[in-house]
Amino acid sequence: MTTYSYTGKLTDFGEAPFASAIPRLWVAPEGDAFAPGGPAAARRIPVTVASDGSFSVALVASADLLPPTRYALRCEWLTADASGQEVLAGWAEWVFTAAIGGGPISTMPNLPITRVWYATTAPPVNRSGIYWVHPTTGDVREWVD
Repeated sequence: MTTYSYTGKLTDFGEAPFASAIPRLWVAPEGDAFAPGGPAAARRIPVTVASDGSFSVALVASADLLPPTRYALRCEWLTADASGQEVLAGWAEWVFTAAIGGGPISTMPNLPITRVWYATTAPPVNRSGIYWVHPTTGDVREWVD
């Protein structure tokens, strides 16, 4: 199964890392899907955040899943109360399309999920979202269920 590296930097609107908070970051797909290697369950994938806020996570590209599936990057930030217990201070969530090849998540918010089939024969899978490009005639058709 091919995965790509998706990166980012978790900061506040002043582009500063969460110095006084304890971020808990994870990625979760919108739902179960089939990956190239077989069934893939929609479970959380924990993401480690460096002290400067940077992170990286390996994922299957959205277009390589059936059905094509977006991901949600979710952060809960915690603080310690007077007794030292971790307390939820807030959360945030960003939905993104994992582009083929990976890269910065900030460049991928809700991109359209498309696949291109470049061949003289029809795509082997009949599903929406595949664009069929005929190399001889130059015709372009969207393959629809």
